[in-house]
Amino acid sequence: MSESVRYDEPSGSWLVSGHEQASAVLRGGGWSSDPRLIRGAPPEVKELPPGNLLFSDPPDHTRIRRLLSPAFTPRSIEALRPRVVDIVEAVLKGLDDSIDLLDEVAYLIPVAVIAELLDVGSDGAELLLDLTPALVRQLEFGATADDMVGATAAATDLTMFLTPYIAERRNRPGADFISAMLAVPDGLSDSEVATTCVLLLAAGHETTANLIANSALALLLDPSQIPHLLADPARAVEELLRVEGPIKTAARTALTDHRLDGELIPAGDTVQVLLQEAGRGQGPLDLSRAPLPHLAFGSGIHYCLGQALARMEAVEALPRLFTAFPALRLESHRWRSSTTFHALDELRVSGLHG
Repeated sequence: MSESVRYDEPSGSWLVSGHEQASAVLRGGGWSSDPRLIRGAPPEVKELPPGNLLFSDPPDHTRIRRLLSPAFTPRSIEALRPRVVDIVEAVLKGLDDSIDLLDEVAYLIPVAVIAELLDVGSDGAELLLDLTPALVRQLEFGATADDMVGATAAATDLTMFLTPYIAERRNRPGADFISAMLAVPDGLSDSEVATTCVLLLAAGHETTANLIANSALALLLDPSQIPHLLADPARAVEELLRVEGPIKTAARTALTDHRLDGELIPAGDTVQVLLQEAGRGQGPLDLSRAPLPHLAFGSGIHYCLGQALARMEAVEALPRLFTAFPALRLESHRWRSSTTFHALDELRVSGLHG
């Protein structure tokens, strides 16, 4: 059996870990992202709201992505940079000498950015922070019925919270992301706008928080890399994405027979594309060199729409963290048990006040 493509009996799926083979699955046709097609998926998965870009296939995916793309143009994302900087600097002020960096920095920055993006105020930010844990459980490979029920309930709560905002922005548009989605001619329905906001929280908040925390841990474990981060943050973040990216795996179900690295993947079988393994297989972390190829944001038609925003948050947060707290040191950390996320449960640090 191929080292890059192997069948995993416990999960009943194929594991694809080679960079070339992983890219072929993500970029190729004949694969579905619909979790309802995964054998053994709980029936509750059918309760997922329609219009979720992450779980849809063409032609629905093509239509929704085309309508969302104008809200994610380089110009619109770049316009957020001053506010992202303000948020980062506000989060880093007033911290105690010993903190859980995951909870008090990494999670707070992206939730504040999303609340700003949606223009839902501090109450919205608190609700987003509360709902994230339940929402992201639906993204686990092998999510249970309870996971799906909890995620659906959280999505319903968020949709109910957003409904009056959506109605208001349809009548009185602002400079926010909801208004931008509603402004597209022949565009998204109110329910699709709400579903996209749910996805932004479930995927965008969690992954960006994990990227910041994972990267901070890697730098604390190898402080010799910190000068390279400060010299060229954008380059460093690309290399950190490759080795410490926030997503371990992406699931696809074969719609037709496929052959990968000599292995036959029959139609109906599911593959787990091991994004982290594919990236780490390119070599060890080295922030001093040009970044090596990675699939941290996926590839192909499902390439992450919010990748530029996630990159920006990491680029603005990490150098400021290590510049503001040059004596920062690791106290303890604990990795989270997850099939999907490369994520921490705790990242305790000290030395914030010298």
